[in-house]
Amino acid sequence: MSLLRQLLLSVTLVILVILVGATVFSIGSARQYLDAQLQAQSDSAATSLALTLSQPSNQDPAVRELLISVLFDNGQFQVVEFLDSTGRILIRREISDGQGAQVQAPGWFSYLLPLQRHEAQRQVMNGWSQLGVVRLQANDVYAREVLWTSTERIVTLTLGAGILWGGFVSLLMRWLRRSLRDDVVAWVHALADSGGQADLPPARHPAIAELRDVSQAIVRTHAQVRATVSEREARIEALQLELNQDTVTGLANRKYFMNELRRVLELSACQEGSGGHVMLFRQCDLRAVNQSLNRAVVDQWLRNVGQLVLELLRARVGPQVWVARLNGSDFAFVLPMMPGPVAVRVAKAVADVLQAQRIQLGQAGLCRWRRALTDYESGEDIIDVMVRLDEALMRAESAGSNEVEYLPTQDVRRDAAGRMGGEQVWCGLLRNALDEGWFSLSMQRDGSAVVGADCMMGTLMLQEPGTSEPLSGYLFMPPAVRLGLSGACDIQAVSLGLNWLSTHPGNLTLRMSLASILQDDFRAEIAARLTGRPDQSACLLIELDSYGLVSYRAQLIKFADMLREHGVRLGLRRFAEQPDALLYLHELKPDYVRVSGALMAVQTDSPGARRLLTAVRETAREIGAKVDLDSALGYG
Repeated sequence: MSLLRQLLLSVTLVILVILVGATVFSIGSARQYLDAQLQAQSDSAATSLALTLSQPSNQDPAVRELLISVLFDNGQFQVVEFLDSTGRILIRREISDGQGAQVQAPGWFSYLLPLQRHEAQRQVMNGWSQLGVVRLQANDVYAREVLWTSTERIVTLTLGAGILWGGFVSLLMRWLRRSLRDDVVAWVHALADSGGQADLPPARHPAIAELRDVSQAIVRTHAQVRATVSEREARIEALQLELNQDTVTGLANRKYFMNELRRVLELSACQEGSGGHVMLFRQCDLRAVNQSLNRAVVDQWLRNVGQLVLELLRARVGPQVWVARLNGSDFAFVLPMMPGPVAVRVAKAVADVLQAQRIQLGQAGLCRWRRALTDYESGEDIIDVMVRLDEALMRAESAGSNEVEYLPTQDVRRDAAGRMGGEQVWCGLLRNALDEGWFSLSMQRDGSAVVGADCMMGTLMLQEPGTSEPLSGYLFMPPAVRLGLSGACDIQAVSLGLNWLSTHPGNLTLRMSLASILQDDFRAEIAARLTGRPDQSACLLIELDSYGLVSYRAQLIKFADMLREHGVRLGLRRFAEQPDALLYLHELKPDYVRVSGALMAVQTDSPGARRLLTAVRETAREIGAKVDLDSALGYG
């Protein structure tokens, strides 16, 4: 039971006791008053009758009986009698049962509130002698009727007062509850629902002093809760930033990246065909940057690079994209639900931003960014994605390329229709490019002493109509290898190169994919393109992968012999990745060998690297090949 109900019930009980007590006392007082009136009436009537009968003229028995009958007939007395001096009744008048007036009061009322028997007697004298005694007993019928009527009125008045009090209490309770609900309860609910953040509604009953005090207490509590909630939210936000944000760049950290990538992979497992891509880019010279610049400048530079990449991604992908800093030099982001051609264009745009944000490192030149891109499939394990991404990054570092190293998954689903970034999209794009002639060569000066200052490096590009940026062969060749279209693409590159050489002086370097060389009809197709164009073939340099010399030596040597028959010079790239190729270098007899910059970078601290470099130089000298110690460019 509520405190308010208890209070009002207590007050009601007190009022009820008061009303009952007042009723009882009122009825008792009325009964005492009527008893006194009846006694006084009896005494007065007895005295008057005795004096009347004492008159000499009234001592006649007939007159005496007449006077007594007159007094009895007025109905105010129950018994009127006259006794002689010896106590013998001479005259008696009495109202028997059924002769009196009809009594309205119920029997139980007369039983509970009886009236006393009021008798009076007086002596009748004749001079000094006593003639007799007059005895009267009052009739209480009328008094009882008056008492019953008064009791009815008092009880009715008491019940009316009780009913009015009950109605008043009901209205009072309803008003108090509404006041409490409007002010106290509403404020408490608002405080609970909003967590102390929203403003409280205005007080609707400010005139109630008790509610005013409670309202002030709630207002103070609200202010304290709001301060506490604000402090708690600030602490939670600080903890979230500390847990999920890199302190230097303001980007997401490695923990956030791994959790989000795992969530995306788990989500894609529930949705068939919901793959995507992941890109990782690394600043290879961060240690040198820290040594050449102070820490504050480097931190600001990293922040600027991160924000530029993030703005680019939000402009091209959407506001939901994010960039994470995995460690000091590694950054990554996820491109969910994005087809391969679109993903590589985004990666190319990010690469352009990174190239524009390089820092000069004195005589060593500009700092280097290396970029890796891979795709993921529905339900793929995060470890497989990260391993593939690390492998692509290692390839990019070993190749020393400024392009994005794209390493797609080897577990290709045969259900191509259900894969957003899979074979169907690439197959359609590459076949349309081959049929419509969307390929071209992007020329860059090779700059290597082993091929000559006038030698250009040709990179195959694919320009899809309606797009503003072409795709580099470094990006679309891995899908072409999987689809068996790398040979057709390399044939296009040779044809374009020969056409370019027919109109431009100097030499041209092209790179052949190992997968193309392994195709049965590729060697014959290249031979057909070179036949009849000896001048252009003499200016053409074809670079082969060192990995092919180790794993597919026979096929590679046959292809090299065909090229030599047409006067094409040969080069070998990525030699540092395949030191075993040194054993078969004399069989291929290339015109030059490219050694990656990674081997040059570690030769100071690694005796093994120095011995390998010395062996390469001596072997190359014996077969008449030159050694290029610069970083290589192009696609794999």
